[in-house]
Amino acid sequence: MYADWYKPLFELTIQLYDTKVYAYYFDIPFEETLKRHQIKPNCNEFGEEAMRKWWREKDFSGVLMERIITSEKDIQGIVSDICDSVLNS
Repeated sequence: MYADWYKPLFELTIQLYDTKVYAYYFDIPFEETLKRHQIKPNCNEFGEEAMRKWWREKDFSGVLMERIITSEKDIQGIVSDICDSVLNS
C-alpha cells in the first residue's frame, strides 16, 4: 500500500465513520513478507522482483490510527486480536 495514494480515501473514511474504523498495519520485514508470500495460493502470480518494486518500509497512513501487527504474531493471534478489538469496542 502506498499511504500517500490512499490518503484522500482514508480522510473520507474518517469523515464518514469517525473513530469506527479498524485499521491494521503489518509491520513485517521484507524477508518475512517474502517467506509468507510463498505459502499463499497466488504465490506464482508474482515474485520477489515485483514485490521489491512496490515494497515500502513502515508506510503508515498518517491518517488512520493503525494497530501494528508484527512478525511475532501468528495467524491465530492476529485473528484473535482483531476479533477482540471489534467485538469489545
